[in-house]
Amino acid sequence: MKQFKRKVIVEVGELTFDSAKLHIEFDVPFDDDTDPDESEIRIYNLSASSINQMKRNQKLVLKAGYEGDVGVLMEGRISYITSRMDGGDKVTRIGVIDGPDLTNIKVKNKAFKKGVRASQILSALVPLLKLPVAAFRLPKDKTYAKGYSVSGAIVDNLAQITKECGASFYVNKGRLYIRPLSVGDDTRFVLKPSTGLIKSPEFFQDDDGVKGYQVQCLLQHRITTASIIDIESKFVKGRFRARRGSHICNADEFMTSFEVVENVVR
Repeated sequence: MKQFKRKVIVEVGELTFDSAKLHIEFDVPFDDDTDPDESEIRIYNLSASSINQMKRNQKLVLKAGYEGDVGVLMEGRISYITSRMDGGDKVTRIGVIDGPDLTNIKVKNKAFKKGVRASQILSALVPLLKLPVAAFRLPKDKTYAKGYSVSGAIVDNLAQITKECGASFYVNKGRLYIRPLSVGDDTRFVLKPSTGLIKSPEFFQDDDGVKGYQVQCLLQHRITTASIIDIESKFVKGRFRARRGSHICNADEFMTSFEVVENVVR
């Protein structure tokens, strides 16, 4: 890993901003809940022409990494653009939401017959969100003997049904995922000191009894929600699933901080 050759690229429409020419910072969270993640990108001393070409709801793609190893951290739609002076620099802050706003997509009293399965309900509701589906897999396909009625925000209903089936439902990089909590995407990446692990992972156990580790490493674009990674440190070795975290880039840091949980399957 050529850690000394950091790269950040921001793409908005026909515009491309490169850290080789501009100072760029960002905070990019990721998790597996249904609330859209909102990132912030800060670009220093952009021209007025570039700022004026960016519009709210426009698609933005953020890439980062190192010379020869750059990948997508986040893609979404612009939620706000503000510029102000900070000392001698003009700082443009760009808010980006991962995917469209799904909370306003609603249905009124849609009824499903007795004996309907969860997969049938989901298959009827998911297309209404108009998002590409990256994964659709239920560990348990619950049957609703008395039928099922859907009303209100579709995402709320999807979250409830998938939870009852032992699955997670979330949007990541503009794509929709429904799959078992223990399933993820194999990155084929081993995180160890020589590949960017900053310090030994710290153990945690949350209120639901879920066990895992808090991990910090040099910024790694392969790590996001449900990434399956192998960790090799002095005291922690094994295969884990990333649950939530953030990518951070500023004057002092270029890192990924995240939680991993145990008991994963491919």
